[in-house]
Amino acid sequence: MMANEMKYDEKTSNIFAEGNVIYDTPDMVLKAEKAEFNLDTKKGTFYNAEIFSKKEKYYISGSEIEKRGEKEYFLKKASVTTCENPSPEWCIKGRTADIIIGDRLKSRNATFHIKDFPILYTPYLWAPLLTERKTGLLTPVVGYSQSKGFYYRQPFFWAIDEDKDATFIVDWYNRAGLGKGAEYRYVAPGDVEGTHWLYQSHNKKAGQNFYELKSTHSKRNKDGLSGYWNLNLLNEKGKSFYREYSIHRSERINRFLESKGELTIPSDNSRFYLMSQYIIDLKDGSHTSAVAQRLPELGYVVNPSRVGPVVFSMTSSVSNFSRNKGTDGQRVDLYPKFSHFFGDKVILFQNLGLRKTIYSLHNNDADGFRGSVHRDMFDYNITASSRLIKKYENLTHGIEPSLGYTFVPWIKKDKVNVPLFDSTDIYSRQSSIGLSVVNRLLDKKGEFLTVSVSESYNTYERDVPLSPLSVSASVPRPFPITADASYNHYTDRIETLNSSISIPFKKFAFSFGERYNQPNNTMFYDIGASYAHSKNLSAEVKVWYDSKGGGMRDSNFIMKYLQQCWGMTMLIDRKPRDEVNNKPSELKVLVTFNLLGLGSYSMGR
Repeated sequence: MMANEMKYDEKTSNIFAEGNVIYDTPDMVLKAEKAEFNLDTKKGTFYNAEIFSKKEKYYISGSEIEKRGEKEYFLKKASVTTCENPSPEWCIKGRTADIIIGDRLKSRNATFHIKDFPILYTPYLWAPLLTERKTGLLTPVVGYSQSKGFYYRQPFFWAIDEDKDATFIVDWYNRAGLGKGAEYRYVAPGDVEGTHWLYQSHNKKAGQNFYELKSTHSKRNKDGLSGYWNLNLLNEKGKSFYREYSIHRSERINRFLESKGELTIPSDNSRFYLMSQYIIDLKDGSHTSAVAQRLPELGYVVNPSRVGPVVFSMTSSVSNFSRNKGTDGQRVDLYPKFSHFFGDKVILFQNLGLRKTIYSLHNNDADGFRGSVHRDMFDYNITASSRLIKKYENLTHGIEPSLGYTFVPWIKKDKVNVPLFDSTDIYSRQSSIGLSVVNRLLDKKGEFLTVSVSESYNTYERDVPLSPLSVSASVPRPFPITADASYNHYTDRIETLNSSISIPFKKFAFSFGERYNQPNNTMFYDIGASYAHSKNLSAEVKVWYDSKGGGMRDSNFIMKYLQQCWGMTMLIDRKPRDEVNNKPSELKVLVTFNLLGLGSYSMGR
């Protein structure tokens, strides 16, 4: 301890210091105008004082600071911040404060200040002073929705243990009502981890209740029983939940919501599994009861294994498909494969698959299916491929031609008249020759251009034996470009065309993509741009446009601003009017603050 003037009492070990008092320890520095301190108990009172916590990077000040323990302080006219500036960007002020550095803050008559302006007031405040995960209130999210009004989300974090925690949230929309959610996360020895999320919201405007459950759990074990589940469930009347509430476009445009679980027992080069799959149809007017649910499926898989001159593999399964509307039933599928390859400059690869599928169908009369059906078939493929390389002074050119023949025989009509549960039930009669050529150009830095062309001729398709000509190309540098297209000889039209390009330029980056499908009469564009002004400020904008109908489909703007002791993320999201479901356009604005030392927040919704 240092000061302009000090008095020391040898009997009590009390120090009375005044004038530029500095108390320096390995953990903190305390400055004050005057102090009363005991060297034995390490307790005392400091007046007009400021504490800097070296590890936690906190600046704590008060008209009077009483040191009650190693890291425990009681303050009058308290101020707490992690900002280094004399005039901090943010701080919490309170009439009194009880602080344990690295743990928590309790304050009465507390106000949250941005610069010198009080923004929020509370008669009592409890907040974590974080160096690690701590229980307490997290940074709130505020926003505005055109249809639901002003929005406020308050999360509360519960650090249950080192290997588990929970977060509880309350959402408030001044027009739509309340939403409540909880998330529980954990990890455990044996490579076990999981996350469970439950959310309920009542839209008082629409008179609807939404219930959402997301649950993941996994246990990985190379030598024993492994398993996982990934549940994504909504109530039947809440199928519009993602379109109504989600800020993620990928969730809003989903047609199906899948839940899946699997148990696996590995063996030498094979595995047994038991799995179930449940799918929710999110399209308005559709019924999940008409979707065939795989509940359950038992299977056995043999990985490719050499048996003499051939490589043997196999998939086999017994599946139960259940639904309330339409044909359901059981299916047994056995599909062994035998492969063989040889050659050096020209590699010849052969593959023979033998397949037997047996069906026992129920509720099948209305759909015209027989109750008991079995299908026996085989498929054969032979492919010859090679690689030709020509080296030049500064360039290498590689050509990879491939010529193949695939044969799938004709099957009686009654043997292929089965319901479509999944891809196993698809039958494609073929006697086709396929040709593909891949061109690669390389320089000293590696590959800089790839172009591939492929086409096939199926003699069983008498009217249109030629498949569409497929062409794809990719350029990884100086900026990545990808493109692919298919051309129909008989209609003399390009059927599909997809492309994407991303161009970085100094602080800017631009991206452009298009998706064209002539048979479905669709043409979509996605355009993006980003700007990184500095490591503290960046912005990004994305637009999705449908030129065949609807025009602008989605657009969003994200801005991130970071400072030494705080950060802000602002999201502006716009959805257009939904003509199909008669929904008006929607504008959302969300603002999230991250205050260094008080934590940040990110979870389910």
